Amino acid sequence: MNRRTALGWISGLLGAASALAVGIPGVSFVLSGLIGRRPGKAIVQRVARVRDLVPGKPVQVNVVGGRRDAWTLYPDEVIGRVWLVLSQGAATGDVPQVTALTAICPHLGCLVQLDAGNGNFICPCHRAEFALDGQRIANTKSGRVNHAPRGMDSLECRVVRGESDSDWWVEVKYEKFQQGLTRKVSKT
Repeated sequence: MNRRTALGWISGLLGAASALAVGIPGVSFVLSGLIGRRPGKAIVQRVARVRDLVPGKPVQVNVVGGRRDAWTLYPDEVIGRVWLVLSQGAATGDVPQVTALTAICPHLGCLVQLDAGNGNFICPCHRAEFALDGQRIANTKSGRVNHAPRGMDSLECRVVRGESDSDWWVEVKYEKFQQGLTRKVSKT
């Protein structure tokens, strides 16, 4: 084999190695888009003491958990927000009744806020309104149309006693739901 043939083989091998170095991640990227991401898991987390809640007055709490992007793991970040509403008729000795609603609007995913003046929830993006129980208000007082396809998404929650103290705590099973649909479909 002469020098020209050897250099041809070496340059061909280097070209193939370069193509593989670019091609394998490229094919992986395309396939992950076609196959989709693995769904996340719902998180059960203790989010608030019941004694910190006022009956009939919603309180927004953060859900903290791990988040991962392509290469980095973020262990303790706010991954969601939840509205908690303590039932008005909760007796002192009974187990308190708490409703948990995700703070994500079912229309486009904006963060739903409390409109204390009107006593309901409102989405700042398209002015969609919801009652304190999460139900969609069809037509607002101002005559605007509610663009939300469904009410706010409720979350599973339970009230439990603390192990080290006798306080009641609210535990929420946090999960995300698809926006724009008329029925609640989990992303997890």
